[in-house]
Amino acid sequence: MKNKKCTLVLLLCVFIGFPLSAFQGGPLLYLRADFGGGITLPSISQASLKEFNKDAVRMSGMMSSLLMSGEVEGGYVFDSERFFGLRKNHPFSALGTFVALGVGQGNTSQKVEAVTSAGPFDTFMIVDFTPVVNFGLSAKAYFFNNRLTVGAAVGGRMIADMSPNYLVYSTDPGVIQTEVGQIIVTQEMMKKMNPLMFSVKGTLEYNIPVLDTTDIVLGWYTRYNIYRPKYLTAPKKLADLAATNGGDITKPFPDYWLNSLDFGINLGFAFKL
Repeated sequence: MKNKKCTLVLLLCVFIGFPLSAFQGGPLLYLRADFGGGITLPSISQASLKEFNKDAVRMSGMMSSLLMSGEVEGGYVFDSERFFGLRKNHPFSALGTFVALGVGQGNTSQKVEAVTSAGPFDTFMIVDFTPVVNFGLSAKAYFFNNRLTVGAAVGGRMIADMSPNYLVYSTDPGVIQTEVGQIIVTQEMMKKMNPLMFSVKGTLEYNIPVLDTTDIVLGWYTRYNIYRPKYLTAPKKLADLAATNGGDITKPFPDYWLNSLDFGINLGFAFKL
């Protein structure tokens, strides 16, 4: 019991020693790690889908596995009392603008449903990209002495992986067996395919002051990515199967979109410079 009381007193002393409010404004640097996942939201016309599989009736997306990334974000926070003339304890405490750069993992997970003479037949394809480079501009509104932050960002993501890993499987292993491998991105593919996607992001963060110049930041994020790759990317086995069935996936498909929705939590530090 004595040990428990000593531990409680120590914790109270630590938390009492924390600043009552977060940083008050000025230049700020964030370092954070993101942990989350995503769901692929593909879109393609029926005519283009038939080029992939003449019996295909629908393409849909699936959830990814755990995706991790790291990000550096720097900018300036404008204190509401100094720059906006608000009273000292007004709920709205600051407004910040930032630029961000990060590196992490990416994923596309798709399912193609087909109806053949033997019945329904589904093909699944999962591709993992590492690295994916994230960049963008953001604005953040700070509330309650800079404890709560609501942010919005616009930017882009670039797939920088020249040999992404894939997993392919189907509901009929006799037609398409389970296969893992790498898609080698050739110089010709690099010239043709689009590696860039546009993204919009929303964040919600809670800042826990630990020093006058340092906060621990706990957050949640969601990001919508808009991506038109221009070409259907598939392992050789699926490309050969498409060709055998009269399809041609080597030509461009301007109506093929591979959008995605990411979401997750993050943990980081904010440093007042």
